[in-house]
Amino acid sequence: MKKLSVLLMVVIMLFAFTGAHAAPEPKTIGFYADNVDSYYAAITDVLKALAEKDPDVDWTIDVITGTGSAAEQLNAVQNFVTTGYDAICVIQNNAQTNSECIQMAVDAGIPYFGMTHSFASVANAKDAVGWIGFNFVNEGYYAGVDAAEKGAKKIVNVEGVLGQGSAAAQSLGFIQAYVDADKDIGAFESAEAWAAEKNSGMAGTDDLMLYWTSGGWMKDSAKTAMANIITELGPDGFDGVYGQNTPMLEGIVEAIEEAGLDPADYWLGGGNGREITWEWVRDGVTDCDVNQSALLEGDALYQMLKAYFAGEPYRQYIHPYLTALDTENINEIWDSLVPFTDVEAYLAKREAGTIVYDINDPLFADAVGYTE
Repeated sequence: MKKLSVLLMVVIMLFAFTGAHAAPEPKTIGFYADNVDSYYAAITDVLKALAEKDPDVDWTIDVITGTGSAAEQLNAVQNFVTTGYDAICVIQNNAQTNSECIQMAVDAGIPYFGMTHSFASVANAKDAVGWIGFNFVNEGYYAGVDAAEKGAKKIVNVEGVLGQGSAAAQSLGFIQAYVDADKDIGAFESAEAWAAEKNSGMAGTDDLMLYWTSGGWMKDSAKTAMANIITELGPDGFDGVYGQNTPMLEGIVEAIEEAGLDPADYWLGGGNGREITWEWVRDGVTDCDVNQSALLEGDALYQMLKAYFAGEPYRQYIHPYLTALDTENINEIWDSLVPFTDVEAYLAKREAGTIVYDINDPLFADAVGYTE
């Protein structure tokens, strides 16, 4: 009888212990994306998937998607504040809008996490409890290094949107790679000066000439722009093209082929590094790309949120890592490349340990300019 009583007590204690840990505190997270975009959707998709698989969290994640309007972002954040969400996450618009949104969250005592686009110029950026975004200067730099090493000198630079933050940053990095390779950039005092001023037509030096145009981040508009440039410059008027994301690079390749030209005769490089570009580089269709995964951003946000809610320390302002892929290293690094928006493939690689995802890993870099 005594043994039975002891056994019963053990069972009761085990039940109480497991019961106490089986029900994590529910949390509500308001997420705003400033436009309909597969990249943005992938961030929330992987965030939800990781939360659903984690028995230690009970999160309700509500997503509002705008159309690029500053007013929509302000209204969304105001809604999250009024409703009393436990955390607010925003893929933000512009500096002034970001500042107002952060202040609303601070006044309400709600943690604010920024995503994707920099708000380093915002005076109260330090009041955000987290920020995640890629270093777009480095993304352009990696492409520029490959172009310079392979001798490309007359390059059509297809920016996403001329002068837009991430597009301008990629162009800056691209030119800086030539500067660091001791290439002459002529009258421009620095890569920053050239990236800011740009030029009309194909202009520059014997080491580097650039033709600036915009592809609007889209395949069709980049294809049209490239077709017009081929007509204007002729097949020998350029020897390389830098398309800052995968859809634009796809349009560029099609325009070259439809003009009766061989893509292999030109240096072709890109950004984003979506899965199709891995194949292009492997097959020699393009020369290089830079693997930039939306899913790494979403995973990093998941880790930050979990640490914040648990009262644990975490790296607050980070750049997920970029991986340069080219015709020489593609086979070696293939398994470690990070899926762009395929959540199932990402989770499989995460579980198998073939990709790095922990934000404490040194591959993730600390972003500067947020805490000063």
